[in-house]
Order: sequence, then C-alpha cells, then structure tokens
Amino acid sequence: MQNGIAALQVFMMQMVKLDEAAWNDMQQRLKPRAYKKKQLFIAEGKVCREIAFICKGSFRYYKMLDGIEVTTFFSFEHNWVSAYTSFLLRSPSFVSVEAMEDCEVLVLNYEDMQYLYNHYMVFERFGRLMAEYLVTCLDERMHSLLLKTPEERYLKTLTDNSIYFERVPQHYIASYLGVAPESLSRIRKRVMQKAIS
Repeated sequence: MQNGIAALQVFMMQMVKLDEAAWNDMQQRLKPRAYKKKQLFIAEGKVCREIAFICKGSFRYYKMLDGIEVTTFFSFEHNWVSAYTSFLLRSPSFVSVEAMEDCEVLVLNYEDMQYLYNHYMVFERFGRLMAEYLVTCLDERMHSLLLKTPEERYLKTLTDNSIYFERVPQHYIASYLGVAPESLSRIRKRVMQKAIS
C-alpha cells in the first residue's frame, strides 16, 4: 500500500501544492481497503459515504434499467472512485460501483474530507479542481451520447481511453457506448477495414 500512498501524493501534487502538515494529516485519515472482483463499492439507492483513491485495480459504474445493467463509467489505478453526487449531497446513489478486478484502495470518509476542507485551503482548491474535472467528464459524456454516432463514440473512446479495450470486457464497453455487443463487433470490423483500405 506504500506504493499507493506515493501515487496519491504524486497525483495530488500535480494539482495543488501540499505542505507537509496537510499531507500528514490526510495520510492519517486514509484507510486501506481491498475489494474482490465483483464486490460493490456502493449499491444503487444507498448513500455513498466515502471516496477512495485506487492503488490497484479498476471499477465499473452501472445503473439497472428494466433489469439490465447499463454501464456508465470506469475508474482505474491512480484515480478516484465514488458515487460522487451521492457523496456530496448525502443522497441515494443513482449508480452501483463494482470492482472489475481485485482492487486495493485508500478510503477517505465524508467527515474526514469536510475536516480537511475546513482546516486546509489547499484541500478546498483540490476539491474544486476535482469537481471541475468531473463536470467536464459528465458534459463530454452527455454530448457524446446525444450527438455522436456509435462509431464516433467508439473511435473517441479508442483514442482517449484505449485502456478500456485492454482491461474492460467487451460487453461492458458495448453497454458504455450504448450499443449491443454484436453491434460493437460490427463497428470494430468496419473501423479495421477502413484502417486497412
């Protein structure tokens, strides 16, 4: 887990300048935890009381619609995982978040995050930057689903998030792109044929 703490420090220092006191205080509040593949970080309808930095592994976000799991997002190593709206508003989560692989994380609960916000200006700045990043991601995702064709969504994901195609099962990618698995196979075939010709 020491590697995970070092990775978290690097991640945060890329966004804000953390002094030793603030970093030490945060470290004392982090709780290491492991998740087995398929284990839930949070279930849809429950209030998410934690955020976590992923040291190892990956998570999938999904919503149940008419008995079908619709994948909405993924999180990988050296990034955060949470049902963030639920975490901020103390409201039931719109999604479930599930480990796609065995995972190791560093957990920070809501009360500790509020403490850090209230005692260190640098954490307020970090929280704002993270919120801006998430709003941008959400805006891009909405734009993609509403205005792009499935093939355009596939190509953008291939360009911006190639890790998905290395680490995520194809049926989850299909769900994320809003297509059936067989449609994703056809899209991949068309794209490959265009690249060859």
